Amino acid sequence: MIKKIICMATSLLMLISIMTACDNGDSQSSVDESVSSTVESKTAEKIDISKGASEKMLERSVLFEGDTSRLAEKLNNALSDKEYMTKICFLGDSITQGSSAQSSSNQYVNRFKTWWEENVSYFVDVTNAGIGATDSYLGVHRVQTDVLDLKPDIIFIEFINDSDDFFFKSAMDSLVRKCMALENNPAVVLIEMTMDNGASAQNVHSEVAKAYNVPVISYHDAIMAEINAGTLNWKDISPDNIHPNDIGHGMLAQMLTSFVGKIKDNIDSYDKQSKPFDAKPVTEDKYADARCVDRQSSEVTVIDEGSFTETASFGRFGAGWGTTTGGSATFEMEFKNLGMLYMKTIDGLSGNVTITVDGKEVKPVSGDFSGGWGNYMKADEIYTSDERAKHTITVTVNDGDKKNFKILSWMLS
Repeated sequence: MIKKIICMATSLLMLISIMTACDNGDSQSSVDESVSSTVESKTAEKIDISKGASEKMLERSVLFEGDTSRLAEKLNNALSDKEYMTKICFLGDSITQGSSAQSSSNQYVNRFKTWWEENVSYFVDVTNAGIGATDSYLGVHRVQTDVLDLKPDIIFIEFINDSDDFFFKSAMDSLVRKCMALENNPAVVLIEMTMDNGASAQNVHSEVAKAYNVPVISYHDAIMAEINAGTLNWKDISPDNIHPNDIGHGMLAQMLTSFVGKIKDNIDSYDKQSKPFDAKPVTEDKYADARCVDRQSSEVTVIDEGSFTETASFGRFGAGWGTTTGGSATFEMEFKNLGMLYMKTIDGLSGNVTITVDGKEVKPVSGDFSGGWGNYMKADEIYTSDERAKHTITVTVNDGDKKNFKILSWMLS
């Protein structure tokens, strides 16, 4: 009996010792995880981040290969004629813009450009259409002027600010359709990023991509699998909860060049005959004719400018309406769906506005972002209907101390 007690006590001490050794100052695993899985995650071999993404990460990054014929055709054009000017556009948010990279050369867009120059052709024209703190809802409204008017050969699309819901599925659906339908049959590739907690809109974006056979490169899948396995620390690839640092930008660029490079290196085995786009919509293609309009557009009739006499501007949007004294302004436009692009500011001077369509209040909007990380522009859908019609819209700054408000653009579809 005494021997059994001693044996049980010894086993208990060994178990306690194992559990204590696992607590090395890192965040503790959830209580329902087994000791064995915790030990495995803490003892897994770390990825050497100085070498960039591992082969397993690169393999996992190809979430969906899709139809590569358009991409192969564009690559073949560049390889066959070294003076052929390939036009590549990157449409996205702050990650695409290059946030948290220490220099422009370290941004993933420019790393990809350098790779193309060194491995495909020096003749390449790369446009970075990334705008911080934006999503695919604004993206589908600005894609015509920012991307499609350039008649690009290849379009990369990245929007981590989207949510995993039907609204952004609808926006991404129309966005991809607009790109795929361009007459020169551009190759379209989706890039799926991630926040530190794994949040992303990859699910709904992928539903759209798979319906149209569009390739999807997933930084999310490549990175989060390593984070969860304990082989990579988030803080090593990002200074915050979302933006890649130089190492993260480098890994993302590797994922893109690995995918494109495989096609380039085996170009003769790929279908290089692109086909016109004629697929049916995944959703209702709500934003098929989406566009941004401002003071310079004939689609906006200013019935009463009121106190919104200042020309509001921010970034590439430079012909909106602004006030510093409160008051209101009234417009007339024709649409089925209406959105507004406006400024959110940290100075404590921007107020709340009430918006009415044909005399009916539709949505309150706030320009105040006091205490936030910085000024930015916000795109909100204000009104939606089933039929196109002319409407009267009034924007009124609510009474109070905060009298500033800037409308950068109206968004019609």
